[in-house]
Amino acid sequence: MVSIKLLLVGSTGKTGQLIERGLEEKEVSFKRFVRSEEQMRQGSFLGDIRNLEDVIEAMAGATAVISALNTEGNGTLVSGMGSIIAAMKQHQIKRLVTIGTAGILQSELEPHLYRYQSIENKRIHHEAAKEHERVYEQLLQSELDWTIICPTRLVHEDRRGEYRVRENVLPTGGSAISFADTAEFAVTAYLNGLHIRKRVGIAY
Repeated sequence: MVSIKLLLVGSTGKTGQLIERGLEEKEVSFKRFVRSEEQMRQGSFLGDIRNLEDVIEAMAGATAVISALNTEGNGTLVSGMGSIIAAMKQHQIKRLVTIGTAGILQSELEPHLYRYQSIENKRIHHEAAKEHERVYEQLLQSELDWTIICPTRLVHEDRRGEYRVRENVLPTGGSAISFADTAEFAVTAYLNGLHIRKRVGIAY
């Protein structure tokens, strides 16, 4: 079995593609978990993230996981994370970095609420935040060394390499962050073991 450092889930999404590029720049060995034949290339595993057996097989030999799974409104994020947590437990893998949303950070103005429940919220629909909240609850109950990176409004901009981060709360006044800088921070948090068992707000 070829040893890989990392299983990357959600590599075909906007943030996931940039995480993949960042891992390649840092020369990190990784395997991509993909769900369709069209996404297959060397170093990929084809499977259904909701299927525990697929995830267990894909994770063999890995020492950590990065997930950039999106919410699709069909429960894939929650069920997929359930598979990831169970497979990590079986393989005795501890380190997970995953992309969430600023909606599940604590509100700065109403600290007893999540941002999506508070007066800080600007969105009308909360389905995605609620799904990410369920993932957060799953991770709290796990014994993993997880980090949930929680970007505010994601924008298409070049990577700046300069941004603010804050544990459990969004940096004050933060209103946007690029996909590129979110991806860079995910790779940095993984490589340096940052923010263990914390949600981390990221914004310019």
